[in-house]
Amino acid sequence: MIASYAFVAWFSLSSAVIMLIYSLLIYYLGLFIHKTNKSRAGYSLLALLIIGFFTAFKYYPAARESLQTSFSQIDLPVVNILVPLGLSFYLFHSVSYIVSIARKEIAPARLVSTLLYISFFPSVVSGPINRASHFLPQIDAATPRRLGNIQKPVCLLALALAKLFLCSAWLAGQYVNPVFDSPESATPLQLIVAVYAYAWQIYFNFSGYTHLVTALAALLGFSLPVNFNAPYQAKNLSDFWARWHISLSTFIRDYIYIPLGGNRRGFMRKNINLLIAMALSGLWHGTGVNFILWGAIHGIGLVIFNYKTRWLPGKHSGPVRLLLSRLLTFHFICFAWIFFRASDVASAWRILSGIGQLSFSSLLSAPEGATILLFFIFFIIYPRLYSLRIRVGALICRIPWLYFPLPLALFLTLIFFFAPAGLPEFIYANF
Repeated sequence: MIASYAFVAWFSLSSAVIMLIYSLLIYYLGLFIHKTNKSRAGYSLLALLIIGFFTAFKYYPAARESLQTSFSQIDLPVVNILVPLGLSFYLFHSVSYIVSIARKEIAPARLVSTLLYISFFPSVVSGPINRASHFLPQIDAATPRRLGNIQKPVCLLALALAKLFLCSAWLAGQYVNPVFDSPESATPLQLIVAVYAYAWQIYFNFSGYTHLVTALAALLGFSLPVNFNAPYQAKNLSDFWARWHISLSTFIRDYIYIPLGGNRRGFMRKNINLLIAMALSGLWHGTGVNFILWGAIHGIGLVIFNYKTRWLPGKHSGPVRLLLSRLLTFHFICFAWIFFRASDVASAWRILSGIGQLSFSSLLSAPEGATILLFFIFFIIYPRLYSLRIRVGALICRIPWLYFPLPLALFLTLIFFFAPAGLPEFIYANF
């Protein structure tokens, strides 16, 4: 627990203070619900806490300038504070904790255990989202935590470094940042390459960070939930959300979609609930309209898929149909990523407008045509590469510990030799 608060305080002392205050409020709220059985009142207080902290520390500072313009006669107060580190993720942890107590899944934890659960430093910045019923028993385990096969977390750590320092950072510097920073000066093919590159950059970045924190937690004797499962292998949008940021998608399902009614109140209400849940997911990611649009685009896509499944039930799919389904799903996701990555909605529309000017002749003559072909080939073989990575990882973990440092050192040397200079960006740390 001390290490978790020291980590947050190293980034910002105010972030650590805000997290401590919020955690104490959650601890006493859990006791209140447990002693009084007033779940409805507890949920209301929890909602007020979440809205209050999100508004005060995340949304208000970002929206103050536009609000000041709208209400010029009122001098709005200035909040000179960075968005508290990990705010979005430890608020999710608090929801899981309070709901689990209200549902009698767990009893209120000790104060120290509650503080550690909410602040656990490997996952407080960018997830995965730990469920209270899964993580608190690990904290309060009666037997000492034991470190099993150390080679597995070390291999995962090496894979994380490859994804973060090499793949994600190279794609960002080579294709993504130059184009998204000034889309008006890019050609249609450069815009397409940048969108494809960003789709893979955010995957390598976020899954790499997840590997990193999962490995660190394992070295400390903790188990974190699986967060990615070959997301670009998805054959439809519903399948994608079962593979991408799994801890978030299941959280949205269990704590937003199902409480809204889920699919229990008819097909139309099911789709409305889905739209609301995905729009709220976009709002959680950021304060800009582009994030809400990103969530709404995914919500609309899921609704369209539900109607398609209802009216045109799927038939047996062969390899060609499966590939076409994957391609269609991937390009829909890429379309949504444009709004996610663009600095604002105007920039997103400039990118889409630029892509709309694409000519067939440029695909054959421009050098970016070869890059797009390489992305296409990589996309096709991605499922096989993913399976190969799992098999190779299993084989490496069987190498006797005496010889294990040699391939590990060679792998890390190659990563840092080819990796771009500087530290990689942790994309989800911004949320």
